[in-house]
Amino acid sequence: MGQEPRSKLKLMVVDDEPDNLDLLYRTFRRDYEVIKVESAIEALEILDQRGEMAIIISDQRMPEMLGTEFLSRTVDRFPDTIRIVLTGYTDVEDLVEAINSGKVFKYITKPWNPDQLKALVEQASDTYRAVKHRTQELRRALRRESLFNTVTTAIRESLDYGSMLQTIAATLGQTFEANRLVLYPIEGDRFLPEAFAFSQGNQDVEVISGSVIWEAEADPAIQRVLKTSQIQVAQMPGTDLPARLLVPLVYPQECLAVLVLERSSTQPGWLQEDMDLIEGVAEQAALAISQAKLYQRTQNQAEQMRAELAVARQIQGNLLRQSWPELDGMKVQACCYPAREVGGDFFEVYAHPQGDIWLAVGDVSGKGVPAALFMASAISVLRRELSQEMPPEPHVVMQNLNRSLSEDLISTNCFITMVLA
Repeated sequence: MGQEPRSKLKLMVVDDEPDNLDLLYRTFRRDYEVIKVESAIEALEILDQRGEMAIIISDQRMPEMLGTEFLSRTVDRFPDTIRIVLTGYTDVEDLVEAINSGKVFKYITKPWNPDQLKALVEQASDTYRAVKHRTQELRRALRRESLFNTVTTAIRESLDYGSMLQTIAATLGQTFEANRLVLYPIEGDRFLPEAFAFSQGNQDVEVISGSVIWEAEADPAIQRVLKTSQIQVAQMPGTDLPARLLVPLVYPQECLAVLVLERSSTQPGWLQEDMDLIEGVAEQAALAISQAKLYQRTQNQAEQMRAELAVARQIQGNLLRQSWPELDGMKVQACCYPAREVGGDFFEVYAHPQGDIWLAVGDVSGKGVPAALFMASAISVLRRELSQEMPPEPHVVMQNLNRSLSEDLISTNCFITMVLA
């Protein structure tokens, strides 16, 4: 395939001599869009109206102002323009200053050689195209970096899964000037019951559900995105306008959500530059969603663990004696406060029907759930021993406790310190 012809660059020629203007026009009209101007003042007015020129060729000696002065006035507004001066030999000092200050690209002396001037203008046009290409690349890189920073900053402010999805919808909708953006979260191979919609002019992200989700599940374009995990451009429903951009958020190989960005018929279509940027940002957004889901899962597990431990604490508290026997000449009081939700400390006050009062204080090594389990076992075995019709002597009770629990204690590298009387 042949390359598409490049569009003509704008070439402005400024000279107060009509013959020179006509000659320059005839020389370059085939390859450039030539704008002829007879004075520097008029040239500045045309620049105000028509904007940047690729190349300006100006005569140095003109009645209203020097060519170098005229060209210097264009530098701040049109820094990429290539400037060439036509001059006589007597103007070299002014030209050297202009060239050294970067305001003039080259100069050519009168009378000029047509081939030499053509070669110089061709060099200037190549330089202009290279400068514009580099400027565009730098702008794209700057926009990409700025966008990544904006998205990353917004994402870092949200850890909650729902807040994260709303932040991504709002940030990307604003950044890419979408008329409407909808983010559909996905779990496994199914859509979650709620999606998040951003619309221009509405600061708040709307939570949507019901028929909107059902329609998305049946949308052929969304199904293609889920099947291919590739960005897609699709028509708006009921029109032939390719104004919808569908972006999968995939991490690492799981589709976590689908973004649908829509633009109105009055907005420009989706450029490849837009799609490249969105695709890069989608990777960051997918990573953030994955981390938010992990954080939510961790929080849910922690909350479940706290609830279970609260129940375990209550159960352990109920294992300890809640009421005390009425004893002549003495009063018994005891309490236990675990260092964590549950622990291994315990006590027992047992009044035997025969009249004996048994007191025990024990501590399982370690803390937390393992110690609590051994504590429950120790109390259970102790009460079984003491509830016999004729309880054995204290040292025999301790021997029986040791025999019942020693194997499990040794296998877990634990022990119990206990006093029984």
